[in-house]
Amino acid sequence: MQIITVELLNDNALILLQQLERLNVLRLVVSPKKKLPKRRWEGSISKETAHKMLQYVEQSRNEWERNI
Repeated sequence: MQIITVELLNDNALILLQQLERLNVLRLVVSPKKKLPKRRWEGSISKETAHKMLQYVEQSRNEWERNI
């Protein structure tokens, strides 16, 4: 028997795993929470750069002529 660790990215993943458990394909073992590694893209730009980008997007949106 092999034990692996899986990071669930959404609730559908857990539902699928629970269905597999009911089919006796696997057994879910809840382990104590441990610190997960940061995702690759986290922190790829500085907070300052992100803030400037958000300001630019907001400014651009305010410049659009809209007839809603």
